[in-house]
Amino acid sequence: MYKDYKTKALEYCIGKTYSKPVDQEAEEADEGLHPSWRAPPVVRTLRWDVLFSLYFCHFRRAAPLLFRQLRAEVYHIDEEYYQEQFTKPLKPVSGLGFSGSVFFFTRNKDYIVKSIGRRFEYMFLYEELLDPLADYVKHNQDTLLSGITDVLYSFDYRLGGSLGISPSHFIVMRNNLTRLDKELGCKKWDLKPPGFFEPTRDLVPDIIKPDAAKSGLADEMDEEIILARKRKADLMSLLERDTEFLMRKEIIDYSLLLGRYPVDMFGEVPQPESFLTGVRSGDGKWIYKMCILDFLWNVKQLHPKIIQAAGTALPEQTITTQPHRYRNEFLMMMDGYIKVHER
Repeated sequence: MYKDYKTKALEYCIGKTYSKPVDQEAEEADEGLHPSWRAPPVVRTLRWDVLFSLYFCHFRRAAPLLFRQLRAEVYHIDEEYYQEQFTKPLKPVSGLGFSGSVFFFTRNKDYIVKSIGRRFEYMFLYEELLDPLADYVKHNQDTLLSGITDVLYSFDYRLGGSLGISPSHFIVMRNNLTRLDKELGCKKWDLKPPGFFEPTRDLVPDIIKPDAAKSGLADEMDEEIILARKRKADLMSLLERDTEFLMRKEIIDYSLLLGRYPVDMFGEVPQPESFLTGVRSGDGKWIYKMCILDFLWNVKQLHPKIIQAAGTALPEQTITTQPHRYRNEFLMMMDGYIKVHER
């Protein structure tokens, strides 16, 4: 009952945000402290109607004109179709995260709505990442970084936010692996460098972690990624460029979400082929799709600094490493998984 009420309340508040046209959002933003082309400044606000609310929240869309431009010019999303996805009830999802995040699918599962609960993550997003990330994807439209199509936020003081029981920030992302179901011969992996995964990201020993968190280790592939030589070179070039951007922003903990399905599953190979929409395997049997996820963990933010201070007492893991080392291990992992096959 409690969980259903919370889900319905959040779903209603998210949907209400999309009831306003983007232009109206921009006009309202220009009148206040939130320019429509930039990340919003982190300024706490007081609204009496939600001050004592546990779940209800007045969300706004961060940089609404910027994201509309990205949807149109970078992600090539039909705006009417996109807005329509939020006019129907969202579908709550369980089992996608190990950190208490809230997830929803849109009606057709084309988009994922994910909460950002940790302060150091959304502070990094607003203060350091959003604007340069938008500039990066504009100039590198073949990027494998997961496409963020909207950011919803509220800086209102709320009881639910203070208690940590309902999120005040969400990101909307394209679901690159939509419709890849196991029963149809598809497989998915969430790949991180071995030894660099800590799902709960807390300074607690394994013995007191919940079983769900302990079993949520990053996947290890039980097969190889089979690519033609040029395809491998193209993929590694993309990964090197994208991870260089992440390294410059001092980001760690990202992963590669990979899916593959039989080449005859949908009757045709996506055209033009790309690693986001699908490329044929070197042996012609499979289509691979992939993207880089979870790039909000910045080593300069307060929580990672605290963990790094205690790092000498911990075995090496994601939270105690440095961006350049994480990047090197990530690229080595991907290079090792790929097998060159020439027909």
